Amino acid sequence: MFPAASSAARPCILLVDDAPANIDVLVGLLQSDYDLKVANRGAKALKICETSDRIDLILLDIMMPEMDGFEVCLRLRRMPRMADVPIMFLSALGEVQSKTRGFEVGANDYLTKPFEGLEVRARVQSLLKAKAYNDAVKEQIASELRIAREIQMGMLPHDFAGMEQTYRVELGAVLEPAREVGGDLYGACAAGPERLVLFLGDVSGKGLPASMFMVRAVSVARLLAREIAEPERILARLNDELAVDNPSGMFVTFLCAMFDPGSGRLVLANAGHCRPVLLRAGEPPDWAVKRLGTALGFEPGLEFERTDLILNPGDTLVFYTDGVIEAFNAQEECYGSERLLADAGALVAQSVPAMTAGLLRKVHAFAGGAPQSDDVAILILRVAGAPVERGGSRLTLELHATPQEVMRAVEALQEFGRTRRVDEKTLFGLALALEECGSNIVNHACQRDARQIFWVTFDSTGSGLNIELRDRGPEFDPTRAPAGADPTAGEEAEPGGWGLQLVRRYTDEIRHTRENGENVLRLTKQLSPIAGSP
Repeated sequence: MFPAASSAARPCILLVDDAPANIDVLVGLLQSDYDLKVANRGAKALKICETSDRIDLILLDIMMPEMDGFEVCLRLRRMPRMADVPIMFLSALGEVQSKTRGFEVGANDYLTKPFEGLEVRARVQSLLKAKAYNDAVKEQIASELRIAREIQMGMLPHDFAGMEQTYRVELGAVLEPAREVGGDLYGACAAGPERLVLFLGDVSGKGLPASMFMVRAVSVARLLAREIAEPERILARLNDELAVDNPSGMFVTFLCAMFDPGSGRLVLANAGHCRPVLLRAGEPPDWAVKRLGTALGFEPGLEFERTDLILNPGDTLVFYTDGVIEAFNAQEECYGSERLLADAGALVAQSVPAMTAGLLRKVHAFAGGAPQSDDVAILILRVAGAPVERGGSRLTLELHATPQEVMRAVEALQEFGRTRRVDEKTLFGLALALEECGSNIVNHACQRDARQIFWVTFDSTGSGLNIELRDRGPEFDPTRAPAGADPTAGEEAEPGGWGLQLVRRYTDEIRHTRENGENVLRLTKQLSPIAGSP
């Protein structure tokens, strides 16, 4: 059932005709049941419609001086407040062409003069009844959309106090749908004592369909985050769930991050979403990931890359949806990525809630009075504590015995070293040494069994960088292997030999021990003092 239209006020009808006799006839027919307003020119009718609180129906003549009824109707339909108000032409023009033209410019009805009073009253009553029904339907839909918005917003976290204390971070978030409900989403999930999972997404389209798809994505992502530790695997499973039963063909860009407060490690996986901004003390704003990846929901079986970062106290990550960088102003200029980097960098000294609100204000100020073209969501993470000098921190990776995982360790080493300002030449050599040692573990200790696990740890001190590799394969000390192996033998060569010479070339110390059933290989590289440091 739809709510009944309000009966507190009588319907108001605007009569527009330049002939006083016609106005007198209409007033006599309608004044007992309706409130009436009168205009004898098209311009006056437009003025009344702009300033009146309420117009429920317009009876409009066509042949008038200065501006005919067709032009008046066209202009009325361009007014948002008059777009749905019924208009009936009353005209002596009875040709089919005139009637056709009347409906083309937006009229709801057309009555030819001279007319019968009973017919005028019947048509007026019919048009007003239809308007009352339409108004009731719109109000019912608006009410349901308000409830849907409350449900949608209720699914998103707003109080981060517990997570902030547990994981030693600061969090802030905001979501502004372009319509009553939208397809942008964010989430924060306490998946374990050492796993804070964050995600941000943007569903294709807007409105209620996008909102429903968003609810599904959020619900599944929360469940997967508690079951799966790796963000890239969360995205793979989420993609399979969304793609299998997706008759609407909708998709969602999605960014998933896992933060470990103990090690400061943040792992990111991106499924076609905007690249987050990384803010570090003493460094210009930069992008936290290099590649976008593929959106979720197109087809099952997709794989996703991951990026490993080490965050120190004070480091800040800004996640956002494309409604931020694709906001337009009245001149059709785009807010853009470079402006985002500059504004985020300028706000980083503020608290995270203030920074979140400030960034949203920057977007609004840029857009000015231009209508919001897309949903906007912002989620900011900052590691608690004052910024510290890079160095003296530790990162451990748990890896499967595959060549791809070895290269992931190499990329993590490069990121780890660059954040500590290790020169590129040294990093290149250490990367080669790590790749050689990791390949030996995959091929020999783990026998290329992808189910097997090994571990790599990076440890930075003021004077050096240490790499530790652990595996549970048979006891083997590569430092005792004979030198002089054929460097062209590739993966089939025995561990040690020429590969060991390469490792020795790029490190200062190699040590092997057997600890609790594990091979432990430690590589140490002394670092040159940074220019300008004491």
